[in-house]
Amino acid sequence: SSGINAEYGLNNEVEKVRADQQRLNHDLDFISSQQQELEDMLGPLEEKIKSAGVTLNNQHSDNEREKIYTLAEQIDSQLQQMSGDITEVVEHLNSVNTSNQDEGNPMYQISKILNMHMDALVWIDQHSTVLQKKVEDVSVLCEARKKEQANNFKMAFE
Repeated sequence: SSGINAEYGLNNEVEKVRADQQRLNHDLDFISSQQQELEDMLGPLEEKIKSAGVTLNNQHSDNEREKIYTLAEQIDSQLQQMSGDITEVVEHLNSVNTSNQDEGNPMYQISKILNMHMDALVWIDQHSTVLQKKVEDVSVLCEARKKEQANNFKMAFE
């Protein structure tokens, strides 16, 4: 009877982990799509800044920069939340599975999969930091270009 209860409890834990894994996969897909949207927004903006002959519409650039910052902040917030969720699940699994490290054990296999998910989230977090740096660089370039245009405008009408 205790073996059946243990198996039932293990099955419940496996189902919880599967549901968490599906949620995490969905969250990862969502973050990936947001990250792609951010990259799609950054590409044209960087091209505009690089081309010396093209003048930037200051209002448009400010709006675009604000959208990019907002999106980057949302992605960062979601990554932090997901990282915390995965950490909780992994800690729970590790506490349940400390005495049973058999590679044939489903809990051990699930723990290994979740650890790989955690590694993937760390990678995503690192790359989102790189994207944030690019956004900041673009912002600095926009501000420099804006000041240069203002100076040119002043000089043209003096």
